[in-house]
Amino acid sequence: MLYRYVGSRLGQSLIVLFGAVAISFALTNLIGKPSDVLGGPFMTADQRAALNAQLGYDQPVLPRFGNFLVNLVTGDFGVSYRSNENAMTVVMESLPNTLVLVLSALLLASAISLVLAIFSVRHREGVADRALRRSVGVFQGMPNFWLALMLILLLSVQVPLLPSFGFNEPAALVLPMLAMAIPIVPIQFRIFRGQLLDVMGKNFVEAMRARGLSERSIVYRHGLRNMVGPAVTLTALQLGYLIGGSLVVETVFSWPGIGNLVVSAVQARDFAVVQAIIIVVAAFYVLLNLVADVVVLLIDPRTRKGTA
Repeated sequence: MLYRYVGSRLGQSLIVLFGAVAISFALTNLIGKPSDVLGGPFMTADQRAALNAQLGYDQPVLPRFGNFLVNLVTGDFGVSYRSNENAMTVVMESLPNTLVLVLSALLLASAISLVLAIFSVRHREGVADRALRRSVGVFQGMPNFWLALMLILLLSVQVPLLPSFGFNEPAALVLPMLAMAIPIVPIQFRIFRGQLLDVMGKNFVEAMRARGLSERSIVYRHGLRNMVGPAVTLTALQLGYLIGGSLVVETVFSWPGIGNLVVSAVQARDFAVVQAIIIVVAAFYVLLNLVADVVVLLIDPRTRKGTA
């Protein structure tokens, strides 16, 4: 059953990935031809046509898309027009910086959300619980770029504690990490809290209370264990969301990741790099969801009933 489920999810993932590849090709062809940038204003029409022919842009769209797919299968993502390097090499140089930022933000947000959720459940329906739920909700509507600017104004300009840009010191990570982590805390907090409350209302928990087990022990020993499955799925979804959302935050803080790279690549019409970034992010997102589904299936036997 597990192999059949993994095979089915793998097939769905490949369809999604093909859709992402097709969209990346369509989008990069809508924003113009590389000769518009590479040629400059003084290039003649003949020189521009020769450059388009050299880059394959004299062919119809469908044959070009076919060649594009064949090249991808063989690992050829094209050459960056700006650096003259393999496009995937350019992306791989920036990807680790994005992963450092995204994983740091996800770890921070998960830790804060879990602590708040446990506190809220242990004091449920009390004054502290209601105040916490209302105050956390305020942060959910904050856009990343607005929060990033506010953090720079507060912690770099008004109170010069942290650098607003840079990459060579650990302190430079703090502000972009906060800008990415804070907006997702309310989402994680509500889901973690809901899962804990669901567990705390089960019959076996009532039986434990009747046997005299403390509320703290029930939360830490049984509540947290039963919320592992939803937490894994949520973490995978949030990680994909954060990678996509890193575009704005990296641009604001001049963080040298793929978010910053895609902005400069689009401005320069460096199509090969743009396409490589879209495909890498889509593949990463699809892989995370696939792994999360399989992990949940393995650690929670109850989910296997729905896949039979």
